[in-house]
Amino acid sequence: MESLFVDILLTVLAIFVGSIVLVTAGFGIAIGSSPIMLLTVDPQSTVIVINTVSLLIFVLMIFQNKDHINYREMATPIIFGLIGVPVGLFILANSNPAILRISIALLIIFLGIALALNLSVPAIKHKYTLWGAAFLVSVMITSTGIGGPLMAVAVIARDWDRNSIRGSLPFYYMFIETAAVIGYVVTDLFDSERLILTGISIFPALLGFCLASILVNKINQTYYRNLILGVVICAGTVILVKEIFI
Repeated sequence: MESLFVDILLTVLAIFVGSIVLVTAGFGIAIGSSPIMLLTVDPQSTVIVINTVSLLIFVLMIFQNKDHINYREMATPIIFGLIGVPVGLFILANSNPAILRISIALLIIFLGIALALNLSVPAIKHKYTLWGAAFLVSVMITSTGIGGPLMAVAVIARDWDRNSIRGSLPFYYMFIETAAVIGYVVTDLFDSERLILTGISIFPALLGFCLASILVNKINQTYYRNLILGVVICAGTVILVKEIFI
């Protein structure tokens, strides 16, 4: 019972922090949440709880930015993302995704630095890159909860503005994580403790959404792009260091 109480406290704190990152950047709830939750909560539960509670935030962000979403351009990435969900479910249930995380982390760091330095990498801006990123991110999010930075790189390279990013990425994630949560239910990955942690996470998620919605309007477009790239590069580095040294 004491262990569950500690899990609840850390999960509440983690989801609050993660929701602030998500609402501010348009991605990254797991970047803010998982390091805190993993102190006591097992990795599989961490992924499932984060992906489930984030659906609420996605709905709010989609409504908040509905007039800025690139609906047509996101249609094909959503299809590729849905294809990746079963792959992610298989990895979550049956294998160690460490190699996948390391590979994606290296790719995230390289692309993030390239964009930060304004290096000419034409392939990053190609629509096929966005489609490939959508598939890989879906696999990553479903299996590890982390993958958003790669998708963020793909859309930043296309020069989308702040509101487009904060609307379009949650629009994509909404489809992917809904499919993932359905998969968790169908494959019996939900248990009573995970349901409790998910239900309790709703309040801190809403609180984080409200706070970040106020803060993000005070950030200008140029600073926002630099902020996102900073989060992307740091996220890739943290993932890489964790997998190699911990």
